[in-house]
Amino acid sequence: MNYLLPLHLIMMLELHNVTIGELVKGLSVTLDDGQIVGIQGRGKTTLLKAVVGLIAIDGGHICIDGEVLTPESAPYFRRYMAYVPQKLSVPEGYDKVPTDYVELVRRAIDSGKQLLVIDEPAEPLTDERQLTVGHLLVNAVQQGRTVLTVMNPLNDYYIQL
Repeated sequence: MNYLLPLHLIMMLELHNVTIGELVKGLSVTLDDGQIVGIQGRGKTTLLKAVVGLIAIDGGHICIDGEVLTPESAPYFRRYMAYVPQKLSVPEGYDKVPTDYVELVRRAIDSGKQLLVIDEPAEPLTDERQLTVGHLLVNAVQQGRTVLTVMNPLNDYYIQL
């Protein structure tokens, strides 16, 4: 399959009847450019990993701009995504990789990627740092980016799992 997305793209993320084990059952939602959507409930991290193609789904399908995300196409689509995982493990001896959550979010935004997939940090953030992350994500949305996140409080709407 030939995946052709323009460099400056309008990205739509669609989840159609997505099922992942017992955590996500029959989820359908569409996210457009310039939208921030939060996820609540059990299975948040699992869903985000499926959206970036790191884990397989058991049913339904995930589409990006009308193209189905598969294990084969996931590396291609990840070129248009920035992912901040819940936990970042850094191999021993590698100290140049940022592990500060706010810095990781900044770098994801600065990457210029159209779809930002932002998991919650493993350790709770202070109110000030949470507000900083919220403002960073809102600014990204104002630039036309699409944000799927577990972070709140500035989301347009939530997906309840």
